[in-house]
Amino acid sequence: MEERQYRRTLAENESGDFVGRAAEMDRLIALAAGDRSAIVAGPPGVGITELLKQTYDRLFSQRTEVIPFYFALNFSGETAEQTARRFLHQFLLQTVAFRRADGAILNWFPDLCELGELAVPADGHWVDRLVSKFTAAYPECDDDSLIKTCLGGPIRAAASGARVFVMIDNAHAAAHSEAAAAILREIEQIYPASGVPYVIAGRRRYSFDMLERERILIEPLAFGDVVLVAENLAERYRVRMNDETRDLVANQFGENIEFIRFMFQTAAEKNEHFESFMQVEKAYAQEIFGGRIRRYYDALIESIAPDEALQKSIISLLDVAVTLGTKQLSVESWLKHLAVSEAAFSRIISLLNIHELVRLTGSRVEAMDGSQILFDYVTSRFRLEIAGEQRAALFGECVADYLKRAPRIMAAYYRRLASLGLRELLAAFSLQQVPLGLLDYGIYADEYKGLPAEEIEAGLGREAERVQLPQIVYTAYAADLYKPIGEIAEKERSAIALGFQEGRYSDEDEVVWVAAEIDPKLEASRELAEFWCDRLEMVALMCNFGNYKIWMIAREGFTPEAMEMLRRRGAYASSRRQVEYLRSIVSAKQGKRDAGLADEYEVVVPMDGASEMIAAHTLEEIARRHNVSAKAINQIKTALLEASINAAEHSLSPDRRIHQKFRVEDDRITITISNRGLRLADRKPPVEAAPTAEAGSERRGWGLKLIERLMDEVRIEQTDDGTSISMTKFFGSEAAA
Repeated sequence: MEERQYRRTLAENESGDFVGRAAEMDRLIALAAGDRSAIVAGPPGVGITELLKQTYDRLFSQRTEVIPFYFALNFSGETAEQTARRFLHQFLLQTVAFRRADGAILNWFPDLCELGELAVPADGHWVDRLVSKFTAAYPECDDDSLIKTCLGGPIRAAASGARVFVMIDNAHAAAHSEAAAAILREIEQIYPASGVPYVIAGRRRYSFDMLERERILIEPLAFGDVVLVAENLAERYRVRMNDETRDLVANQFGENIEFIRFMFQTAAEKNEHFESFMQVEKAYAQEIFGGRIRRYYDALIESIAPDEALQKSIISLLDVAVTLGTKQLSVESWLKHLAVSEAAFSRIISLLNIHELVRLTGSRVEAMDGSQILFDYVTSRFRLEIAGEQRAALFGECVADYLKRAPRIMAAYYRRLASLGLRELLAAFSLQQVPLGLLDYGIYADEYKGLPAEEIEAGLGREAERVQLPQIVYTAYAADLYKPIGEIAEKERSAIALGFQEGRYSDEDEVVWVAAEIDPKLEASRELAEFWCDRLEMVALMCNFGNYKIWMIAREGFTPEAMEMLRRRGAYASSRRQVEYLRSIVSAKQGKRDAGLADEYEVVVPMDGASEMIAAHTLEEIARRHNVSAKAINQIKTALLEASINAAEHSLSPDRRIHQKFRVEDDRITITISNRGLRLADRKPPVEAAPTAEAGSERRGWGLKLIERLMDEVRIEQTDDGTSISMTKFFGSEAAA
């Protein structure tokens, strides 16, 4: 962690208080060291500006040869020429401060000529020429030439041997200001071929179509990191809080780190503390009615629609959207109520979408789900300015409402902590073979319930009847696709997973799992199981899922009557204990093997008999080197030859190559044979098949049986363009073969 400690120069927070963005910052630092560019995008309030400034501070403190340069576009008030001049001035100012290792220079206000005098001798030649070119060009030259001269400053520096990393913030300002849009277009024209690494950052819904670059998506911080942010801010602003109020703040504002800072800033100014839910919610109400949060949204809406009457129309429509909840208004309704030209309307609705005040879904305008702070702002402003309610009475009512809501926020948080994480679990499904006893509570109850954990694990490992999980490619909360399900269950307790049962990527192979976690105190009754089965089937039907599988989880499992009904309807049902065993199986595929050191060897051979023998001899040498017994070596060689013959005879491989990987660990050797061509699942018999089976097809079936007998574990997988067979032999197991 010491390497991440650096002096604060531009950033809002000290480096030690900046949490949760180590991976993103490392990616930016890697870009600075190369010659690539990237887009940095995320939702409002996740701290993109702070990330860029922290990256600047880290580069500034490390004193490498890379000069960091941060520049933010303005939303209004500047012409393109003024923006370009500010760009050049900031670039030279930051260069001088970096070269002189003095961040205080950034607070000076020298003009360009003074900056030329302040430049260190190593930079003097190119700084002087840049200042001279600008001075000569201004004011005689046209605006385009002046803009190019100013924006080209980092490129001229790079041409003279000074490496620069350019960070352009607030790209979405281009949606507000034609001047910012012109600057952004010019940057995109002159920088890609310059070799100067740069990033352009902004809102995730801003159209970066003209900027085809690597994308770094900034997601909201994890809850644990939000807690650390709250603790750091409490210490910084000397605001007392306890664990309960800290968790309330983290849950209530977790999507927007900037609003958390607003809360602590205001509390510090008023010498208030967060030692009870009442204190937190009173401070929050003050923010909504007239504090920084209110001013943030007011300024944002004013930048979208400067006219006061138009602002009231927007607030009225937003109030309708958030009040109706699941309902939406059409774009035509918005256009009619705003009563502006189509061009003005297009700009307004686009900006509302970019700043995530609404969500555009085709021809509908939808309220932002889950944005409770936006909901409270819109409701309070509508009731004050449009409905004309009395401020003091409304403030008191809202404080009471917010305070009543606080325990519900925390209760939902505690339920989330206790949930299984269905969406994450389903996302880990990838064609694993698992015991049926983990998906059928009846089997588990009859065979394993009440046994010690080690006996359950051993029994599951021996279980012959297996289920192949699908290869999941997309997951979502069920409530995001079918909102009514969210009215009877917390969002995190139901999920939808789309995938392919055999990994064949065809319509016939496509399958959707619809899963839910239910919470009866005892085993779920037939009535409860049927209720949920009906609801989950409704999700599948309303979402037009053709081939689907229902999976329900109850803490203590299901009664025999419930299991009988669920089996008739083709549904799976598990207890929490079964799910934990299932999770350990699907998540251990890599972790267990990677825990220790292993030697790996890769061989690529052409598809012919001689090459297969060469590969077998190579494997023998590798096995001998690792002290594998002679009997095991013979078994492994035979399995290798059979698998290679199988691949050569039936794959129709276009490159006629077999890829072999040998992995040797302390207790096992794993051989993976893969090839391009027809996958096993895609192979079809000839249309005019002979009445007697070909010898090759008989031999192939016999060969696979032989491999399974010789090796301890055999797994056949369909890859994107071929087949892979993985065979494992545990050392010392050859006696049983």
